[in-house]
Amino acid sequence: MWSAAVRYPLRAPKTISQAGQTRSFWEYVNMMFNKPDPERIRLVGPDRACAEWVLRNGGKVVWVSGETLADYNMLPSDDHKVPKLAVIDATDASISHYGFSHLMGCTRLHKIILHNSSYIENRALKGLSFGRDSLTHVQISKCPDVSDTGLKDLTALHKLETLVLFDLTNVNNMDDCKQYLSSQLPKCKIQGK
Repeated sequence: MWSAAVRYPLRAPKTISQAGQTRSFWEYVNMMFNKPDPERIRLVGPDRACAEWVLRNGGKVVWVSGETLADYNMLPSDDHKVPKLAVIDATDASISHYGFSHLMGCTRLHKIILHNSSYIENRALKGLSFGRDSLTHVQISKCPDVSDTGLKDLTALHKLETLVLFDLTNVNNMDDCKQYLSSQLPKCKIQGK
């Protein structure tokens, strides 16, 4: 008779690593709340899908009609069209670089405010390039993980007219960044400290 129990050593759960970085549970949660759903975008259009992304993560949107919406639950049902998106206010929101491709196809989006967010970092600023054909006003402030490199990636926003920068504690040389951006975006007025 076979009576010996086979014992296997207990092993720690595997961590998923990408490019030498271990992702935490909360990063996966953030990714899932930000990741675009191509089928949803096809079904409801880019403006509504983008608004859903922002609202789901605690931000506000302004439609071209001037109406402001800050509550995801106040979106009309899917069978009702929404106006074009004009402004994203991501103050205190948890949007991250995973979701910035939502900006594609939002042809009337001209302004985005990224304020007081620990999820906004250099990859997110690079993601703003998805809105390069419409964005004319960008504010980046009180985002502690934005550095000089991220700011310099804003040169992709060729239609930018106003750039507001302040309270970016991880930027080492703001004057150098502003000078570089001014040389690459000569029509853009850069404001802030």
